[in-house]
Amino acid sequence: MVLRQRLKQHIRDNRWQYLVISLIFLIGLAMGAQKVEGLEGGVRDYLGEMIDNYLLEGRESPIYGSGILLAAAATQAKTVLAIWFLGLTIIGVPLILAVVFLRGYALGFTVGFLIHQKGGAGVLMSILSILPQNLVYIPFLIIWSVVAVNFSAYLVGRNSGGSLGRTFGNYSLLLAIFMLLFIVGAFIEAYLSPWFLSLIL
Repeated sequence: MVLRQRLKQHIRDNRWQYLVISLIFLIGLAMGAQKVEGLEGGVRDYLGEMIDNYLLEGRESPIYGSGILLAAAATQAKTVLAIWFLGLTIIGVPLILAVVFLRGYALGFTVGFLIHQKGGAGVLMSILSILPQNLVYIPFLIIWSVVAVNFSAYLVGRNSGGSLGRTFGNYSLLLAIFMLLFIVGAFIEAYLSPWFLSLIL
């Protein structure tokens, strides 16, 4: 209950940061989906063949396990660490926004391509194999980005006598917490989403 109240208060106190970062993500999502229409025929065919091969492998044997978990966890850890590092720099804010934009762009392109190539089946595949982990990734990506933007702004406006050490310690503690949260999403991506997808293969 206390954690929920603190989260609500945090969102209220940083509503403009959340608005801007969420908007950046949505712009990336829309531009990624729109990019599918501009793909050249050869590129579209190549990507479509990759998807077909992936689905064919999924029919023969379930595509999930520790290998996917490690790959997904490594990818998410790089994102979390990159945002953390950018928050340590005075000029990190636009780069954090760029990371958020690119994540939205990649997701929009992936979902847009699946729907463009597979129609209704692509919608179902997106819901079963892409949506579950992103229900974890996207909210925590936005929250973590707001935290990093705030820390970067703190570095810009801090007085020389401020408690930088304690603030940095709290910021780094949040890094560890968000690492664990993103690993939960990686576990969903590695085991739950492939299992959902296998139900329709």
